[in-house]
Amino acid sequence: MTLHSRIVAVKGVRPGEGVGYGARFQAERPTTVAIVPAGYADGLDIRLGGRGSVLIRGRRVAIVGTVSMDMLMVDVSGLDASPGDEVTIIGEQERPSGGVERIDAREMAAVIGTIPWEIVCRIGSRIERVYA
Repeated sequence: MTLHSRIVAVKGVRPGEGVGYGARFQAERPTTVAIVPAGYADGLDIRLGGRGSVLIRGRRVAIVGTVSMDMLMVDVSGLDASPGDEVTIIGEQERPSGGVERIDAREMAAVIGTIPWEIVCRIGSRIERVYA
């Protein structure tokens, strides 16, 4: 199973500025944040904020702030990320240096203290399914 989205915006965050509901993430240094249209209405657990990660350009990047209803934010500092870049929430991407980086439901479940079946069953009906 794979779950993908795409970056819709990339923004700079200054030290001391907050991101997400309640500004729960406070930048300690100049930070670049990408906005990804995927949230708890799509089945992503809010506990992934500050704990989970996604893949962009074959690199693992941290989810920052609180996962909102329709969006999540990720720290892409040091990565040449742009709107339109594919974001892998569950699945794999090729690393620039070769090999594959992967995030699966088992890993995601372990990060938030649940079981993989909960991760898979939560994926909402507004997510397009493609069967191969």
